Amino acid sequence: MKNKSQIIELHNKLINGEIKVIDIIKKSFELEKEFEWTNSTITNIYNNVFENLSKKDFSITEKEKNNLLFGIPYSLKDLITTKNIKTTAGSLMYKNYIPSYNATVYNNLIDAKAILVSKSNCDEFGMGGTGLESGFGHVKNFMDKNRIIGGSSSGSANHVAIGIVPFSIATDTGDSIRRPASFAGVCGYKPTYGAISRYGVFSYATSHDHVGIFAKTVTDCAIVADEIVKYDEKDYTSQKYWTNTFYKNISPIKNINIGIIKNIKKFMKKDVALAYENSIEELKKTNNIVEIDFDENLWNALGPMYTINANAEATSNRACDTGFQINNNDNFNGNNYVDILKKNRSAYFGKQVKRRLIIGGYVTNSENFELLWENTKKIRTLLLREINEIFKKIDCLYLPAASSLAPLIDDVISKKEQPTIADDLLMLANFAGLPSITIPYKKINNLHFGVNITCKQFEDQKLFNIALNMEDIFSNHE
Repeated sequence: MKNKSQIIELHNKLINGEIKVIDIIKKSFELEKEFEWTNSTITNIYNNVFENLSKKDFSITEKEKNNLLFGIPYSLKDLITTKNIKTTAGSLMYKNYIPSYNATVYNNLIDAKAILVSKSNCDEFGMGGTGLESGFGHVKNFMDKNRIIGGSSSGSANHVAIGIVPFSIATDTGDSIRRPASFAGVCGYKPTYGAISRYGVFSYATSHDHVGIFAKTVTDCAIVADEIVKYDEKDYTSQKYWTNTFYKNISPIKNINIGIIKNIKKFMKKDVALAYENSIEELKKTNNIVEIDFDENLWNALGPMYTINANAEATSNRACDTGFQINNNDNFNGNNYVDILKKNRSAYFGKQVKRRLIIGGYVTNSENFELLWENTKKIRTLLLREINEIFKKIDCLYLPAASSLAPLIDDVISKKEQPTIADDLLMLANFAGLPSITIPYKKINNLHFGVNITCKQFEDQKLFNIALNMEDIFSNHE
């Protein structure tokens, strides 16, 4: 394999005594400072790490020789709660929030003796696809300060792409890991729904939310998944069947049926459409390409369905954000609870969050509930049937991970550049809870473009194996 695992490389150096844990952390810290201008980090906890390193046992035992995440630094999207470490969810509403408990995914990584070095900036409550919706400023593309890196998992994508950390844990509700991965030139893995616990993770849309992984390679995603894909009784959506042997069983597979959707290229910018077409030609050499006639009515409905469904769930999930339980050091005088609540939300919620919660409130209003919410659920059922039929013919669905290269920030703000129907197709994996991964394809005009692979529910191992083969095929690109 031409794409080496960054985690295994660091692990071997630690085991062989070529490098110490403190050396890895220092390098991470130096890169963090160098790329501070990207605004990728919300909470820098390196000082805490340095203070605690001497107190922890980082001696190399026989047990640690088999623990690939031992001493490896990582970051968490700031939707993930960390005890005694500020967790803002990218919102001014939580600018002073210090949780009293850990998210399960964080506890799993503590058990693995990986080292948290920073909390990554993100769109507020995960509501946004640009990295421009954080209450703490825009997250800029590490390759070009004038461009977006994508969102909502913007900071995590930058952290891994820059090399600050070998992996970062983030969330994906519509494409929030997989589209930024394309812009960043890294791998972005979203597992089967319920594979990674969401306990302790700020919710956006419960039936769409997934916790996932950014890493440089497919192998690294599999290594991290082995530590965090676990059943959690605290999460009522958690799955029980997982064996945690992704890395052990990772092996490239080819001669498979790869599904591509007809007419998708017309919804893409010409440069990435050409790249996507070239990638298909490369895959044809060792695989069978199957063209899919995706129901255009359902395709066109994806965006509106997501807007209705996700924002309705968001309105319910974010009903807890009153401002009363969080000390914001501001005194809002009001006549009653509702008056103070309005002032808090008006002051602390960003425009995107307000917009989405207003839509969610409209959808769930008694006058609109049946027309919008109930009908959307019926259409979602039709969509799931369509997806099940498609996967009877193919091993994986192959999509562009973005319809364009990373847009300019000014063009996104002015709405000159917006996602297209081609981008909406990434939502299929969230609507149906399917495992999905973005891998790098090539650079175009010094910007990254990635491709996306999606498999049937619970076929995460197969997904890794297919992606590993494609990663090898594409590894000769710049």
